[in-house]
Amino acid sequence: MRKWVFLFLLLYPASAALANPVIDPISGLGYFMVLGSAFALEASIMTILLFFAHMSPVPVFFALLAGNLGIYFVVFVPLLDAALSLLVAEMLIVGLEGTFVKLISSFEVFQLETFTQLKWKYAFIIAAVGNIVSYYVGAVMSA
Repeated sequence: MRKWVFLFLLLYPASAALANPVIDPISGLGYFMVLGSAFALEASIMTILLFFAHMSPVPVFFALLAGNLGIYFVVFVPLLDAALSLLVAEMLIVGLEGTFVKLISSFEVFQLETFTQLKWKYAFIIAAVGNIVSYYVGAVMSA
């Protein structure tokens, strides 16, 4: 019985997850549920893809999570107010995230023993895939 109570308490806040962090920023609990889910999934997908490039999963995951939080709050939110369209803002963020991926790949702490240099093209593809997944999560949870 305890596990059902725990499961209920864990999943109940998700019922309030009707929020869109792009259109209606900071709208309560739902905002943080959607944003947290999108960031966690984006960092997870990008970490899995970077693992195939022989990068260490745990440090990469936490670096991507911290980097995505910083990019979102410092760059994306102000850029969304100033940009003419969401597409332009998303393209700039993908470019910034690709640069961040390339930057962290150059540090030894994020590399496995068999690491080979990550190409710019792959860094931007990985950033685009992660951004698409996080945008999809936000769209699904706000529908």
